[in-house]
Amino acid sequence: MTHPCRRSTRRSALAVAAAATLLAAPMACAPDGKDGDGESVLTGVVHVGTSFDHPGFSLHAQRTNRGLDVDIASYLGEEVGFTPKFQDVTIDAREQELREGAADLVISAYSITPERQKLVDFVGPYLMTRQGFLVREDYDGIKSEQDVRNKLLCSAEGSTSSTADLPPGATFHEERDFSTCVRKLQQGSVDAVFSDEALLFGYAQQQRRSKVPLRVVPDVSFGLTNRYGIGLQKGHADDCRKLLRALRTYLVEEWAGDVKVQLPALVDAYPADWENRFKPNPHDLNTYSSCKK
Repeated sequence: MTHPCRRSTRRSALAVAAAATLLAAPMACAPDGKDGDGESVLTGVVHVGTSFDHPGFSLHAQRTNRGLDVDIASYLGEEVGFTPKFQDVTIDAREQELREGAADLVISAYSITPERQKLVDFVGPYLMTRQGFLVREDYDGIKSEQDVRNKLLCSAEGSTSSTADLPPGATFHEERDFSTCVRKLQQGSVDAVFSDEALLFGYAQQQRRSKVPLRVVPDVSFGLTNRYGIGLQKGHADDCRKLLRALRTYLVEEWAGDVKVQLPALVDAYPADWENRFKPNPHDLNTYSSCKK
């Protein structure tokens, strides 16, 4: 069981860390660490790269950061012993930020893939999701996989969805971030936003009271299941194991409560089996992480 004081302590630490985001330059000189186990980066202030426009996961608004990725960073900081300071990172710059030491960790709906694992290390997964479609609430042009033919889809540069195998005639329009895709969708410039279903639920929740509300198309999916992990620079095996132990505990103690708070649209869409769909088995961490417990 979680200690009764842990959650309030963690949220207080998050508020301090979020406020600090605006007060210091977003550079962290992490050691190269390419050979062997480099000096730990999980002490003091740890620079965490995350997207500032992923509602439900990591959204920067009113001088604070909130979302599932922010909750995870705060929990890990409390358990391992560091203070997270959040800095914005675009999807296509995540590996570069880690390899150059501009970020110590990346927690940003960051899918673990074999290609990325050649460049950086991962701890995870902390969430799994298939890929789906976000459409305008009144749009019924996509009801099945076959309906994706000849549709104009928006995705973000460097995302896994931008490389998915889609039906003939489906056309990709790429933007720097998904928020721009969402705006184009609401303007009618594209038919749908194609990305991880869990991420799309965050945008649907954010836009529920807008002039053009959005919805996630049920039971229409392409591509592989994506598994979100924590990215870190290669060569820090001890740090990797510390994060692995803490994340395994998080999945058992805190994960469900945080998802309910941060992604209510996801929970509402699958009231009977949302945990089965999106929660990894804690044992999967040894399968997909770059280190083992």
